[in-house]
Amino acid sequence: VGCMYCLAACPYQVRFINPVTRVADKCDFCRKTNLAAGKEPACVESCPTKALVFGNLDDPDSPIAQRLVKETTYRYKQALGTSPKMYRVPKGEITS
Repeated sequence: VGCMYCLAACPYQVRFINPVTRVADKCDFCRKTNLAAGKEPACVESCPTKALVFGNLDDPDSPIAQRLVKETTYRYKQALGTSPKMYRVPKGEITS
């Protein structure tokens, strides 16, 4: 609706006003562009240190699922009950 209250209320501070549609938006991991073309999200493709990994958490053979088995991870603000799907590796904990 354009009131921007969702920007202030977002616990992750990731909402932004889309300059084209002029409504609140958030990252969709390039669902309509890169993912639709069988590629990874732009952030993953362009990360110079390869610190970002993207994939299917439901596929135990996917690179991301394999990585989650090996790494110590946490999910940011999980106690809020928002079921976050982004996993983070604590600084200094990366093993692969």
